[in-house]
Amino acid sequence: MNEWVNGAVQLQMTDISDSKFNQVDAKRLSFQEVDLAGTKINCANLEGVTLNDVNLTGARISIANMSDIVFEKAQMTGAQFRDIDWPIEGIDANYSPEENYRPVVFVNCILRNTQFTKCDLSNVVINDCNVTGLIINGIEIDKLLSKYKE
Repeated sequence: MNEWVNGAVQLQMTDISDSKFNQVDAKRLSFQEVDLAGTKINCANLEGVTLNDVNLTGARISIANMSDIVFEKAQMTGAQFRDIDWPIEGIDANYSPEENYRPVVFVNCILRNTQFTKCDLSNVVINDCNVTGLIINGIEIDKLLSKYKE
């Protein structure tokens, strides 16, 4: 099929389970009270997508450009972030040899009992945070700060 067919579709109380959409222009779709459990989306442009009041338990996002993404009022018990990197030269359009990227920002988050392993935390700034029990390479930071303040 060489030519695109245009036309909005409106479905209500319709079961379209197991449907497949391939090479479809589907901008500005609106879903309200739908069950998308088990849905797979591959090689898709989701720029500017809004997910509100959704259950993403067990969701998996991989090979994704998530620049400027905002997680707000999210419960993330058991969430895992792996192999997160800055843009890669020759692969990512956002690559900058000067590494002048906008910072990742965490505001008003409970990261209690979170584990960071083999992470580059260079130039990280921690302000107005409860660091009770924070241990870095075996050093209890709250005790270190207490001694520093003396």
